[in-house]
Amino acid sequence: MRIYRVIGIFIATGLCAKAQDCNVDVHIAVSVRLPMGVMLEAMRTATQMFREIGVNLRIMTAIRAHDPAHACGAPIVVEFEDAGDRPPAKALAYSSPFGKSGPSIHLFLDRILSNGDPRLVSALLAHVMAHEITHIIEKSDGHSEQGIMKAHWSREDYRQMLRRRLAFSSNDVEFIHAALAGVGTGNEEMSVR
Repeated sequence: MRIYRVIGIFIATGLCAKAQDCNVDVHIAVSVRLPMGVMLEAMRTATQMFREIGVNLRIMTAIRAHDPAHACGAPIVVEFEDAGDRPPAKALAYSSPFGKSGPSIHLFLDRILSNGDPRLVSALLAHVMAHEITHIIEKSDGHSEQGIMKAHWSREDYRQMLRRRLAFSSNDVEFIHAALAGVGTGNEEMSVR
């Protein structure tokens, strides 16, 4: 068992170097109905979540020309919309990594804002963004037992988001780095929560 851990560490270390060689570009529409401070805090937090696992995430508040020379694939476009009564009823977002115009994320702003504690909005937004960005990077609809990639966050997860960030599982870190290094995982459209 020990030898597999050592091999896994060497593989993850090698993949980490690849992930740091490029940027994951995320473009956010400017017409967001959130206070700028909430959006800036969410963007900063999501960027830090990825930086902690060795991934360069660049979040921009306007759609800009794509610079493929320094990017890990096509830019990810984040669109904010109201879910209304769209199923599933508790979904906060969904991803479309293979849309005709490139990978995209659809965040249901009305559901994010209605989650109770106003102090939670920027933390929840950051976690939802990180979760969906991970689905697009991994090209997978898989979930983890805990942390950022958990399929359904509990009340305790929400409370933890207020105190500190949820973490990526070690498996998710490996999958993210493998995907950025060019090792594909799948090609299905995914949804979350």
